[in-house]
Amino acid sequence: INAEYMGEHGYCSQELVNLLLVGHATSNLFDGEQILDADTEALRLRGIPHRSEIGLLSYYEHFDYFTVGSHLKQPVHCIWVVCFESHYSVLYAKDTFSPDAEYFDLYYYDQLGMQDEEIRLTIDTLAGHARVTEGTLGPPLEDTIRTKWLGAGVDWNGHERIE
Repeated sequence: INAEYMGEHGYCSQELVNLLLVGHATSNLFDGEQILDADTEALRLRGIPHRSEIGLLSYYEHFDYFTVGSHLKQPVHCIWVVCFESHYSVLYAKDTFSPDAEYFDLYYYDQLGMQDEEIRLTIDTLAGHARVTEGTLGPPLEDTIRTKWLGAGVDWNGHERIE
């Protein structure tokens, strides 16, 4: 792999992740393009050009470091790569559900978590969960889920919550 696709400490870069998800090695996660100087169009930033088959959610968005666009948040299939501070995991639905569904189940898999059982999360989009205030950290997976489903409640269905 070209060294430009590998970041510090041997982690893959956002360009590599985007290349794998949408076939374009862009640095950004927003939809389409953004022009920084409208008069000259001298600086054009490229993001995600089209809706992806598999999506992406990022814990970094919870901290307002950047915005993940709808092309990645609303993929064709109900599968999302989840970016945490040092690794990736996956959320997926076994059954398709309506984008405006109030309740649905997602399954979580983290290969580094040495999981031996299925983790089923029930998402309640009407829960009205308040955003965690600055200086306070909530469970990272729940905060990441709420970057797509604002205010959602997350029921771990008896499984130990991952902090």
